Amino acid sequence: MSNELFREMKSYLQFGESDAAALADIRSRIAPQLSDVVDHFYARLLQQPGASAVFRGHGGDESTAQATMARLRSTLLVWLDELFSGTYDEAYYESRCRIGRTHVRVELPQHYMFMAMNVIRLELNGRIRKLALPDPIQGATLRALHKLLDLELAIMNQTYREDLVRQMQDLERAHYEQRISEAEHLATIGQLAASLAHEIKNPLAGISGAIQVLGAGMATNHPHREIIAESLRQIDRLDAAVRDLLIYARPKPPEKSRVDLCELIGHALVLLREEPAFRDVRVMCENMEASCTVQADEAQMHQVVSNLLLNAAHACERGGTIRCRIDEADALVRLTIEDNGCGMASDVLVRVFEPFYTTKARGTGLGLSICKRIVEAHRGAMDIESKIGKGTRVTVEIPAGM
Repeated sequence: MSNELFREMKSYLQFGESDAAALADIRSRIAPQLSDVVDHFYARLLQQPGASAVFRGHGGDESTAQATMARLRSTLLVWLDELFSGTYDEAYYESRCRIGRTHVRVELPQHYMFMAMNVIRLELNGRIRKLALPDPIQGATLRALHKLLDLELAIMNQTYREDLVRQMQDLERAHYEQRISEAEHLATIGQLAASLAHEIKNPLAGISGAIQVLGAGMATNHPHREIIAESLRQIDRLDAAVRDLLIYARPKPPEKSRVDLCELIGHALVLLREEPAFRDVRVMCENMEASCTVQADEAQMHQVVSNLLLNAAHACERGGTIRCRIDEADALVRLTIEDNGCGMASDVLVRVFEPFYTTKARGTGLGLSICKRIVEAHRGAMDIESKIGKGTRVTVEIPAGM
């Protein structure tokens, strides 16, 4: 906080030389009473457990607490005396700022600061009135006191604001550093993914083709046909993992066109019916009788829908149910996919969008991270709610097609 701001505060409150003089004139008469003001202040404070705990300090023995209170009493006495010094310059302002920063450091809630100032205000107001000053002088002195105490509050409140700004800057800095770290990590993954694509993906295609040829030459009842089928499934799983790495490492901007979301979901379900996870799961589609058009990259949205449906199926036990619903409101299309599966604990839920985080025995942990990125690239939002033993609900909102 700058001295210029301090001058602005005094100007706004119209606290000038006459106010300073009025307070200085009664310094010698009010000074003997300030110890009583301190006693009354701390008597009131100790009646409030919350404020008392802050000022006395948490923990420690009784002797330490008494020493702390004695020091605070001495500090308050000096603070009160300086109210009537008549000098309200840069040094005064800096000392008040230090007090405010101390309040911030000990984590004194702001409402205690305002209430404490009210106790001081009422005590000083009453004692000045008892000085029996002539009417014009008493009125001027009380007005000067209230202006100065408001100025004190403004200074202390500003120190809280400074601390809030500092905390926000620290959070922004931490977020920025995290983004840089993620970008560097992403670049590393990109290099790895390119290498994997060259070293693994192409040979996988050759291996898959060779195994399919071997399988085609086997009789229907050949004992090795199941081995062939399982080998192909494992190759597909490995191919999907490499594909996820490539998509995560090298995201492409969406190439938007008019896409019927209802039709896209229906097509995804037809393909997913071949997956083992869907064999004993019932899928219920709601509110999908009419078309629902969005401006989207069809391939990317197909990936989002397929991934979410597959996750829901994996979460369900045999005989489980997946509900898929589309709603339109406020120029948005909302897709909800809900299952009655095992659900997720809160510590898992907060991490579901983290890249490479997974609780599954298989998988890269990139599926939801990729989905979220795709949805956000479409100027949309994605949210997940889940309860253990109840199931999971995923909501995707994207702008409706124009």
